[in-house]
Parts: sequence; structure tokens; C-alpha cells
Amino acid sequence: MLSISALAGLLAIPVCGVIVDRLGAKPAALASFWLRGIGTLGYLIFHNIWGLTIAATIVVWGQRAWPVVNQTIISQLVPSENRTMWFGSSRSLRNLGNSLGMLIGTGIVAIFNTPLAYGTLIFIDAISFLIAAVLIAKIPLSSQPIIKKEPISKKVWAIRFSYDSNLMRFLVAVAPMTFMYVVLVFAMPAFIKEISPDLSWISGLLFTVNSLSVIVLQVPLLFFTHRLNDLQKIIVGSVVLGLSYIIFLGSTFLASAHLNFFVPLLFVGILLFSCGEQLFYPASATIVGEIGPAEKRGKSISSYQLLYGISNAIGPFIVGYLLTRNISFCWLFFVVLAFVGVFLQCMLLPNIIEQSRSRESTIL
Repeated sequence: MLSISALAGLLAIPVCGVIVDRLGAKPAALASFWLRGIGTLGYLIFHNIWGLTIAATIVVWGQRAWPVVNQTIISQLVPSENRTMWFGSSRSLRNLGNSLGMLIGTGIVAIFNTPLAYGTLIFIDAISFLIAAVLIAKIPLSSQPIIKKEPISKKVWAIRFSYDSNLMRFLVAVAPMTFMYVVLVFAMPAFIKEISPDLSWISGLLFTVNSLSVIVLQVPLLFFTHRLNDLQKIIVGSVVLGLSYIIFLGSTFLASAHLNFFVPLLFVGILLFSCGEQLFYPASATIVGEIGPAEKRGKSISSYQLLYGISNAIGPFIVGYLLTRNISFCWLFFVVLAFVGVFLQCMLLPNIIEQSRSRESTIL
């Protein structure tokens, strides 16, 4: 059921980009919240596998659409020089909401472990999405493209629509780190289980630390690195992400002989990973919103978010294959991938960012 809904959710990302470009961010935002609200109510209505699959698919459509909408709204409302901080603040608030929601939900279920308690949580969850849709409807967002399209021939339009060289170079440059950012959630639990099944619980604690560090460190980290431009934040973040994977690689050699050092090393690695992603994601989100003209912002952002969707789809298969070959080889593969990613960023991104910033300054 989850696999079907996850694959179907990939389609929502480019569709949302088209809606943003043609109708504006507000209709796409409303659709995202309405889909999640209606789909969540479906969990209460349907009690068979096909009904639940349909409900889960509707929810996933809304979930996959929201990152595109969120980036578009921030890009539309916030000046270029402040967007990275806003993207970081958005991530911090989202992690805070997820953590509080899980804490409250777990507490309620622990105290009132009844079908009524589960149903009430699902109903409250659905209503919260619908309330959010009402609030979003009151935000004054432009429904039309900010930039007027220049009259060009149909032939040239077709070429530009099908192939944006700057966008393609950006996607190639950030794809390795995007994949590394996503697959850790698959790699770490499997890795720890291979080392010691008794330590499987550690992976949950590691990702809790990761989530808490985003809540606590995201905004201060961006504040203290405000002198770095977005390209430098991406590169530094990628280097730190690569260092975290080097730490994970090193932990494999300590697992058998020095298990007491193995667990602390994992926590050092996850903190480095968290700091790297906190620099990489907000800065890359800022840049992708500036690559093309405003009327094609939805296409650019949805293409970027599609990288995350594809990584989620193929990540488990690649990680599973690498771990069955050799545990150390799995981490070594990602270390090499990090070096490739940093090299591609240094080679491909500087000209793209310069062109994007000059276009935006000309418009303003």
C-alpha cells in the first residue's frame, strides 16, 4: 500500500509545478492542504486495503506538493537576500511541529490506548489541514506570474520549455548530495542492525538527535554563516555532509574491536550530517528559485523537489544492494559520491548563480 502511494506521489511534484506556474502558488497550496485533509478523513471512512490505499495516495499527493508550494511562497514573498534564512526557519518550525505532534500523539495513545483515541487523533489531524487551507486562503499572494513573458516564436519557446540548461546544470550539481541527504534514513538502521541487532534502537535515537539539532541549530547556524553566500553555504554544507559519511565509514572499523567507541562516533557523525544539511538545503532552495524567470519558478522548484522524490524511491534498493556487498563499501561509495558532488558544484554552479542574481537585480 505504501509503495503504491509513494510511487503515485511522485506524479504530484511536476503537476504541482505546472499549477504554480499557470495558476499561482495559492491554488496549489489550497490543493495541498485539501488533499491531505480529505485523504486523512479517508482513513476513518475506509477499512479495506483498497480504500486505505486510495486515502494514502491522496495524502501523499498533498505531502509531495507542499515543498514545491512552500518554496514558491517564500521565494515570492521574501527578498532574495533573506530567503535562505526563511527557508531555514521553515525547516526548523516544521521539525518542531513534527516533534510536538509525535510527542502529543504518543502520549495520548499511551494513556488512552483505544480505537477511539486513534480515531480522534486522525480526525484532529484532518481538521488541522482544513483549517490551514482556510488560513492560506487569506494570505495575499499574486495569482499571476511576476514577469511578463516576452513574445518569442513557437519554435524557440518549445526549445526553452523542454530544455533549460541552467536548471539542468543545477540539478546535476546538487543531485549527489540530495541523494546522500535522503538515503541516510535507509542506510543507518540497516547498517546498525548488521553490526549488532541489539543496538537497533540506536538509529531511532540518532534521528531524534538530528531532528532536535535542526530545531535548535538551524537558525543560529545560518546567522553565524551569514557572511557566506549561497554557493559557499552549499559547498561547505556538502563538505560537512561528506565528513559525516567519513565518520560513518570509520565507525565500521571500530565496531568489532571497540564497540564502546562505535556508538559515540555515530552521534558525532549524525551531528556533522545535521549541520551539513542545515547549510545545504536552505541555500540550494534559494538558488533554485532564482534560476529561471518567475513564471517558470514552479517548474524549477518542482524539478528540484523531484530529486528528493526519486531518491526516496530508489534509495532503499541501492542501499540494500551496497550493504549486501560490503558494509564498508556502502559508506565508501557515499564518501566518493560526496567528493563528486562538491566537484560538480564548484564547476557548474558559479556561473548559474551569477546569471540568476543579475537577472533578478535587473527585474527589481
